[in-house]
Amino acid sequence: MLLGIDVGGTFTDAVLIADGQVVAAAKTPTTRQSLLNGVVTVIDKVLTGVDAKKIRRASLSTTIVTNALVEGKTDKVALFLLPGPGLNVTGLIPGEPHFLSGYTDHRGREQACPAEAEVAAVCRKLEDHEVAAVAAKFAVRNPRQEQLVTDWVNKYLQPRHITLGTQVSGSLNYLRRINSAYYNSAVWRIFSRFAQAIEAALAERDIIAPVYILKADGGTLPLTTAKSTPVEAIFTGPAASVLGIMALTKPVEPAISLDMGGTTTDIALWQHGMPLFAPDGARVKDYPTAVRSFCLRSVGIGGDSYVRRENGLLAVGPMRCGPAMANGGLAPAVTDALRVAGLIDYGDMGLARQAMERVAEATQTAAEAAWETLRLAAATVCQAVRDMLAEQAARPVYKVEELVAGRPFKPELLIGVGGAARGLAPLVAEQLELPWQIPPGHMVANAVGAAAARPTTEITLRADTAQGFYTVPELGVIQEFNKRRFTLQDAWTAAGTHLAERAAAGGMAEAAGCSERLYEEEFNLIRGFNTIGKIMTCKLQIKPGVLMPVQMREAEL
Repeated sequence: MLLGIDVGGTFTDAVLIADGQVVAAAKTPTTRQSLLNGVVTVIDKVLTGVDAKKIRRASLSTTIVTNALVEGKTDKVALFLLPGPGLNVTGLIPGEPHFLSGYTDHRGREQACPAEAEVAAVCRKLEDHEVAAVAAKFAVRNPRQEQLVTDWVNKYLQPRHITLGTQVSGSLNYLRRINSAYYNSAVWRIFSRFAQAIEAALAERDIIAPVYILKADGGTLPLTTAKSTPVEAIFTGPAASVLGIMALTKPVEPAISLDMGGTTTDIALWQHGMPLFAPDGARVKDYPTAVRSFCLRSVGIGGDSYVRRENGLLAVGPMRCGPAMANGGLAPAVTDALRVAGLIDYGDMGLARQAMERVAEATQTAAEAAWETLRLAAATVCQAVRDMLAEQAARPVYKVEELVAGRPFKPELLIGVGGAARGLAPLVAEQLELPWQIPPGHMVANAVGAAAARPTTEITLRADTAQGFYTVPELGVIQEFNKRRFTLQDAWTAAGTHLAERAAAGGMAEAAGCSERLYEEEFNLIRGFNTIGKIMTCKLQIKPGVLMPVQMREAEL
């Protein structure tokens, strides 16, 4: 039995899945001041009458990291950088960087040594910092200097946690590695406390199964691993909805999906039955990171979006003032309009009507105000969809394959999930002139996605046959080999071995068989008109996705 929990902006949901069916589902308001309280409540609800020892895996989609970053509730980070010559990153990164001497060139060859005394001097100035991050340019080609500086920071500053740039990404792009390492350390403490509390809460309920955290790319990480890289847990709510759709109804045609919750609508694009990925990774406060993520956009329209008149004009969202009046709140919201329009059958009709009368113009009935509200809410979502499609069409083409065979993305279906989807998604589809679909289980799709998500991880291997060594930066591996005999196939074989090792160390050994090649590159090194070796790069991952398709039992619809 699989337990899935999704902490949304308005509700926290949980499901139990057995043999590909949702056998129990529960929903409770999200406790924003203490997310753990809502999680514990929903677990107790969904476990009613269930033997907790039958649960073999628990997966959680949580807003704890996103909220901490958005609200600025993060720790000060001692940021140590070895940039070498080239781009000046000042002003392009969060926090206050401390630049150190020493650098490695693009081949992974040390050109200048870092100085221990320099690191010690910086550490004396940062004695109040409990977390740190270290990032060196081209460390993915040779992580030795990054590791050496980390040892010195541990010696002189003794922080509770240090993130290495190579730990969060094995790919080139120094700026993204810096930002990822910085944010990873910034949220480490708050995530660690939350993770420990979750483990304790599950143990109290006799849930002894391994616990996983959803990632932005739709995979999951064991909670023990996520404690070291919590930045991977940003934007997991939208990722959970994508996986929920994948489990409940995998679209064949090009599609748009809308996760219409209480606070926001999250938009994703689908092609060939798979969600599209953001080509440049996730962004945090406009800073690019190396965190792999689905191509997503959020707009402030949901069931609890505040409805009011501003200078005589109707306004919907993006803020919320608590629940809709139909659900006991104090301010008119989209859910009130849906109830009055007859598009949903939950909530107090009398209170919903009062809400719409409050925002109606003098000549309007409550029903007319409700439909005006819904048309405006749908138009706001439609504009966000059109903007997203325009960005997709304007995306640069990098591959000959895309230039020759590529076609503009043109959606043929709209899929809606979330509490507001049944009432609002058809209106959006009408304005976009698309057919629409609301799958069974749409109310708890995010929790289904969390439960069904496949564990995943990745590694990058880069080999230099002229120098006779390869590196796996995510693992801190530097391995020598026979210069003359190492081939690209040898590189892929070694990558597979290291991926399996990383998966086993993270409790994901069973998932290692679902690996896929993300990237391959091989080119010759020329000196004096002679080939002296090759540079090879292999990127391998356990493929994100769902463990199985999921169906809803009629009792849970």
